[in-house]
Amino acid sequence: MKTVIIGGVAAGLSAASQAKRLSPESEVIVLEKSGDVSYAACGMPYNLFFKEKPVEKLYALSLETIRKERGIDYRLRQEVTGIDPVGKIVSVTDLATGRSYEERYDFLVYATGNSAIRLTAPGFDDSDVFCFKTLDDTRHVKQFIYDKAPKHAVLVGAGYTNLEVADVLTNMKIKPVILEKAPTILPSFCEEARAKVMDKVKERGIELLTGVDIAEKAGGEVRSSAGVFPADLVVVAVGTRPNTALFAAAGGELGTAGAAKVDRFLRTNLDSVFAGGDCAEHYVRQLGANSYFPLGPAANKHGRVIGSNVANPDRMMEFWGIDQTAVFKFFELSVATTGLNERQLQALGKDYVKVAVDSPTRGEFPGGSTMRVILFCQKGDGLLLGAQIVGEDVVAKRLDVLATAIYKQMTVFEIAELDLAYAPPYSPVWDPILIAANVAVKKV
Repeated sequence: MKTVIIGGVAAGLSAASQAKRLSPESEVIVLEKSGDVSYAACGMPYNLFFKEKPVEKLYALSLETIRKERGIDYRLRQEVTGIDPVGKIVSVTDLATGRSYEERYDFLVYATGNSAIRLTAPGFDDSDVFCFKTLDDTRHVKQFIYDKAPKHAVLVGAGYTNLEVADVLTNMKIKPVILEKAPTILPSFCEEARAKVMDKVKERGIELLTGVDIAEKAGGEVRSSAGVFPADLVVVAVGTRPNTALFAAAGGELGTAGAAKVDRFLRTNLDSVFAGGDCAEHYVRQLGANSYFPLGPAANKHGRVIGSNVANPDRMMEFWGIDQTAVFKFFELSVATTGLNERQLQALGKDYVKVAVDSPTRGEFPGGSTMRVILFCQKGDGLLLGAQIVGEDVVAKRLDVLATAIYKQMTVFEIAELDLAYAPPYSPVWDPILIAANVAVKKV
């Protein structure tokens, strides 16, 4: 059996590794367009801090380990230019040599990821304008920072990426201005969560403007509807698009957000072709339907399911789905969400109760702070529908407790009775989760 995988970052390498683990005798070929093996993309902003630390430190595995220890034929700088789903052939160009060749397959895995949306306004193709999506992007930004020593940066877009970049640049003594086209930041978060983030923006003296239209970049300035801003460095992070042109050209069906349409087994409409990761749809358990939620954990889980299914085509497993769990860092804050957000609840017409509770993070022990726990629960039975936490100290792991509760369809009545660990260095005697759940119990 021969499996060809297009794309070798998160989903692609996970699929390859699982396929070889379950079927060691099978042939697995990974065709990766870039010159980098699979890497931890979420670590890219923080690599900027360390001048001497190469971006290759973000590699998940070395090329030698992938090839020799895992037995995967992993090929760098290989661009797939066509898919013949009838003949089960892919056309490939070796970008290093210019040689073109074909590979036949029994199974094909489409794992091409997504690409940053670029601005078409004048000047945004200048050499000091960057996206922050790939390891090559990180190399270019990093070299520019240490070679040119910029003092002022304009960040277009106020999503997770640019908020993280703003944190990093501020700590590198580069002053960022954030310009966002939408009327608010972080649309998947409720107002009570966004308010905490905006408080931190003001505390750190960062200029963040919403409802801004970008006109052009002219030399060292960005001109916009909100004014003209000095820009020694520009980072554009206004969203991504699934890389599905090649798939669609072969007759592949597209779904949500232009991603490859997949079933619960991650099969596409093309015979023997699977799709996973940031180029594919994601099944959301609470919605009972596919959506698009391109984050690393889902991509790796997609890959593992696909690898299992190509190794065991007669005993396929379903992708269990996601609960939309995510977290990012913004200075001292951790900003986290899981389950349905308030906009989704309103769109679904859910009868829900929302509670937002500010609680201390520790007992009588130095270094504690506060966090805001927000719960969305179903009116009547108290079923937990979603949760968000913004604050300092241990936020992410508390959010994981609530993600687990959503997975197990727990109510706030049950969550209020959880036996959570207590010691003053870690929590008050009533953990913030328990406090929020008890408040919710009184309102449902």
